[in-house]
Amino acid sequence: MKKLFYFLTLFAICVNAQIVNIKITDFSSNLPLDDADVYFKNSTKNFVSDQEGKAVVDLSNVTQNDELIVSKKDYQDAIIKVSELKPEMIIKLEKVSEVELKEAFVTNLKAEDILQKVIENYDKNFNTEQHFYKVNFVLDEVVDSTKRDFIDLDLQLRFKKDNLSIKSYNRVNIRIINEPNYGYIIKLNPILGEISLKNKVNSYLKYYTKYKVSTVNLTMYGNELMYEFYLLDHVYHRFLIAKDSYAIVEYSMDAEDLKFNKEKQTVNFVNTYYKYRPYQGKYILKELMRTWSTDYKENDGSDHNVNVKINLEVKDFSTQPFPEFNKSVNEKMDIRRSFK
Repeated sequence: MKKLFYFLTLFAICVNAQIVNIKITDFSSNLPLDDADVYFKNSTKNFVSDQEGKAVVDLSNVTQNDELIVSKKDYQDAIIKVSELKPEMIIKLEKVSEVELKEAFVTNLKAEDILQKVIENYDKNFNTEQHFYKVNFVLDEVVDSTKRDFIDLDLQLRFKKDNLSIKSYNRVNIRIINEPNYGYIIKLNPILGEISLKNKVNSYLKYYTKYKVSTVNLTMYGNELMYEFYLLDHVYHRFLIAKDSYAIVEYSMDAEDLKFNKEKQTVNFVNTYYKYRPYQGKYILKELMRTWSTDYKENDGSDHNVNVKINLEVKDFSTQPFPEFNKSVNEKMDIRRSFK
């Protein structure tokens, strides 16, 4: 594969700047690239580009000999030494050639074989011991287009053998309540569940024959070759799995028009998306998003609609707790009720 080529435009020069404003664009079209991953080789901080391709990178506590990595699926990485970063930069990513991918694609593996290898390599790829995530959590629920409950929190999530506990520093970034009416109880425990998706993959393997399965394609993320395929029954499941390590890098699930007669509700749509990033030979959760829209009937016969958006973005992670988070949050309770 040809050598990575990226282009930097410098607007200012400032040695040892603590903040770097970058804009990420396509090398050929100059169009902004959103949802590009920005992280360091050694530091545990994470960032992501917005719809304009922009990301604000905090260099505090990052060493000068570290490297900044900018990654996006189907593109070659940009890797820049921290000592060479400037306050304002444009980083252009070049798409991976389809010809190069086809030349690299030599496998007889089926989707079922790849999922089996995900399980076999689980302990190697995911940190199953105790670890801590510093996350920004945003929940926005709208009932009947008028009743809104919005909350923006910074939380610490502790996982130990995939068991979850939550702490906060007892502050809320933003809270909006208009005629509070909780359409759903929102608990983080079942939403996060097992962040490595191990049980989900085992379930797919158990019932594999009931799915329509796509062919396995090859793409790239983080300068690694990736297997990409989907499983389909009444729900669409897409996987992006590292070719060499068999770690899940992205997983998404999409469904429409799911009817539950017993609960008297129809799920108009539901979308779930997990993204992971490499770090020292393992993969770490970077982002989790979930949205859904449901029509339901109350016991009094009235009809209602609820729309929910959840975004969880990992800002940092560690094997030790973050000292500013000292208030325990009941993970079995609706997350909003802990912050009245």
